[in-house]
Amino acid sequence: MELISEKGYRSSMDGEVVPFLQKDRYSGRFCPDGDEGLYYERYGGRPADGVVVIVHGFSESAEKYVEMIYYFRQAGYRVYLFDLRGHGRSARAVEDLSMVHIGRYEQYLSDLEYFVERIVRKENQGLSVFLYAHSMGGGIGAAFLEKHPETFSRAVLSSPMIRPQTGQVPFWAARLIAWVQVRAGKGKQYVAGHHGFRADETFEDSAATSQARYDYYYRKKCGERLFQTSGASYGWLSQAARMSCDVLKKANCRRIHTRILLFQAGEDGFVDGKAQERFVRQTESAALVRIAGAKHEIYMGTDEIMAAYVGEVLDFFREKD
Repeated sequence: MELISEKGYRSSMDGEVVPFLQKDRYSGRFCPDGDEGLYYERYGGRPADGVVVIVHGFSESAEKYVEMIYYFRQAGYRVYLFDLRGHGRSARAVEDLSMVHIGRYEQYLSDLEYFVERIVRKENQGLSVFLYAHSMGGGIGAAFLEKHPETFSRAVLSSPMIRPQTGQVPFWAARLIAWVQVRAGKGKQYVAGHHGFRADETFEDSAATSQARYDYYYRKKCGERLFQTSGASYGWLSQAARMSCDVLKKANCRRIHTRILLFQAGEDGFVDGKAQERFVRQTESAALVRIAGAKHEIYMGTDEIMAAYVGEVLDFFREKD
């Protein structure tokens, strides 16, 4: 498979990738809670070699995964993904479009279960269903696999947020602070140091290693308010910490028997690498691949990183049990 090059990246994406995907793209909404609903997209028709469900990361949207969708489609898979609750074009619990907030992390899991069982499986009976999940989506994916070990044939967790980095504050202290703020009625306030979207982000401070890939999505983000989620609430942090503790319980890890390939970015400053390694040690069916030189968003890597990464992801999904 020929990968999209950083050289002429924007023209290739707009002139080749997007038109190709638009041919068999469908978008809609599903309403697991009877609210305004969650936005989703489907790419590809039958016949197909299988189905890939993508779960995006913190402050992202389905729109950020156009290139990865293209590779999965080129490999013969149908692709489904949705904007997580509180992100993109999906339902929000707060009026501030920049804030990521959740009441209980289990809402993410029940949304994913509803999406897979009521939409994906219903439309793809007899096909294997694979999970590709990044960062916060990877943490959600890990928690989901512990509760629903039969749902996915295989899973790729890319830079998963098994435990978030909390800067100079120890994880236990950050969790306690968030819990106290929620109890004080400040759950829908920004975590200290977080804020609304500002159009002054830089590539150097980003989680990407490819300037071209970073610029392509950042241009979209600046032009669409619904893509400008950027900061966490204390409520979100409290739930992310609780999810992390649940995911890392040995008893929960032992419930997983789905084969997992966990990709660890060599230069990750957003999630805890030691927690990822602990999760893999405790999960018999999991293996770890470290991508040297990659920052958190491995799928936003240089051409060299992408060649190795995409190849390993697709090889893993193609392997016979």
